[in-house]
Amino acid sequence: MKSAKLVLKLSPLLLPYLVLFCGGVFLTLGQSLGLMTPLPYEGGFFEAYGSILSSPSFYASFFFSLQVAAISAFLSVAAGTLLAYWVWKLPAKLQTAALVYKIPLILPHIAVAFIVLLFWSRSGILASLTHSAGLIEGMQGFPNILYSGWGLGMILAYALKGTPFAMLLVMALLMRFDTRQIQTASMLGASRLGTFVRIVLPRVAPAMHTGFIILFLYSFGAFDIPYILSESRPGMLSINVYDLYFKKDLARRPEAMAMLVIMFCFAVLFIIAYTRIVNRLENVERKI
Repeated sequence: MKSAKLVLKLSPLLLPYLVLFCGGVFLTLGQSLGLMTPLPYEGGFFEAYGSILSSPSFYASFFFSLQVAAISAFLSVAAGTLLAYWVWKLPAKLQTAALVYKIPLILPHIAVAFIVLLFWSRSGILASLTHSAGLIEGMQGFPNILYSGWGLGMILAYALKGTPFAMLLVMALLMRFDTRQIQTASMLGASRLGTFVRIVLPRVAPAMHTGFIILFLYSFGAFDIPYILSESRPGMLSINVYDLYFKKDLARRPEAMAMLVIMFCFAVLFIIAYTRIVNRLENVERKI
């Protein structure tokens, strides 16, 4: 009875979730099996999955997306943690001024992509400055950072957007941290690095893990930044889904949906595996 009342009270929030998210997942799963497609699908239930999983280009895009997501999330969390710790140690007045780090949070991802493009492209601001300083003779003298085949442009954009997000999560824990622990460690002869590694990091580790999972999965499946900064080959999975859905024949619609289902399943498995690994490591540390 209590559960029914709770569900009834939460219905204004649950109804949009059920209609939009669960409905979208159901439609995606159905179309990946050849059901509810715009055109009659003559293949078998799992033919689209077989076509995707047997394609070498899919695995190239998958590992490329994995690389971009992992590196950008790691850089964001590492930089966000260090910057949050530095801001936290500032005097109260300077901490207020340091709130400018939140500005990138309000920028859309596509705006961040254009900022990176504006600064780091061969015709951008940095290339113009180096040319004016006489360091390069022309546009071709500036290194091809954005479209080098390594996804550096996307990594820069995701790191720029993700670092303040990681800072926000870490700062929330640092604000409740007892500074007397650091003072005691210092009095006992601990170095600054040792204090940070052994006292501060374990305290903010939950925020770091949460931030990494969120940033990794967003970077892995996002479309906006790759649409501006992604290489054409192998390309991110989100771009391949877009091409299959909008630019290919309608008969290939199940392949696009199958790729989305595979990405969704990977995200769920990643969260489960990452959480279990972290919990085991924490249990080992406690026993030690």
